[in-house]
Amino acid sequence: MADLTPVTFQNRKGQRLFGILHTPSGRPPGDLVLLLLSPGVKMRVGPQRLYLGITDALLALGISVFRFDFHGLGDSEGTLPEEQLRDVYNHIEVGRYVGDTIDAMDWMQQTYGTKRFLASGLCGGAITGLLAADRDARLVGLLGLGITPVLAARSADTSRYMTVGQLEASQRMYLRRLASPQAWWRLLTFQTDNRLIWKMVKHWAKKALPRRPAPAVPAAPAAAQAAPPEDDNANPLFPPAFFKMLRTRRPMLLVFGGADRLHYEYEEKFLARHKATLAGLPPLVDVHVIESANHVLSLREWQDELLALAIAWTRRHFPADCS
Repeated sequence: MADLTPVTFQNRKGQRLFGILHTPSGRPPGDLVLLLLSPGVKMRVGPQRLYLGITDALLALGISVFRFDFHGLGDSEGTLPEEQLRDVYNHIEVGRYVGDTIDAMDWMQQTYGTKRFLASGLCGGAITGLLAADRDARLVGLLGLGITPVLAARSADTSRYMTVGQLEASQRMYLRRLASPQAWWRLLTFQTDNRLIWKMVKHWAKKALPRRPAPAVPAAPAAAQAAPPEDDNANPLFPPAFFKMLRTRRPMLLVFGGADRLHYEYEEKFLARHKATLAGLPPLVDVHVIESANHVLSLREWQDELLALAIAWTRRHFPADCS
């Protein structure tokens, strides 16, 4: 059993934000509270009521949960000025809701005395938690679901910024469709993404054909080697916030769906580029890919796997806060 308290508080812009505070039955919030941050343009329940399952799992550990709507979303006041959804996502990915997150912690501390918080959320909620932790040390851990290390507004052409993992997964999918008359009809009637097909052909040829030895060139400085190309869609705010979490010894659990492109983005556009830096930081990141799962973990078995991971991770890193 748990107690549910409707909450209204103001953000720094004077807008009223609405949410629900869940506490173990008959108990006030403890010193550690989980903030469930809204995903993208969805409200505080999450897709397929995902956030309710996370709430129940943490309450069973004795940890209170506060989930609320950011301004312009759900029941909260405010409007979103963008005309295109990808632009909304892009503004979230660079910190639109960091202020609301910090204001929620301020309200919790002023009202209940809570001084430590875990941040969790799907996609936009995850990156909001990471960027908020970069600015506020009260966030002592991150449970990120499908966190995005790239910028949506620079990804309108889905083939342009594809990782190697995404390309090879697409190749396997197209090969399985070679026997399908419908697939050939889509190709011949120009309904297929021909830019993607051409990119896959070039990638296959690059791997299959013998390579000529490259001419010797002077080695570039380390910083230049790590820098992404100008037209890259990597989020420049992601690495410094990530590194700061580790330098300040704040643990993270990152969970991705196996069918979600974001785990390829994370591996190739973050991990591969920053191996040297990460090697010198505390190993406080647990990464788990749920096989075949989609971005929103829509099936019950995928959600159950997530909840088991979240419970084990919380018990391991915050045992004193679990009952």
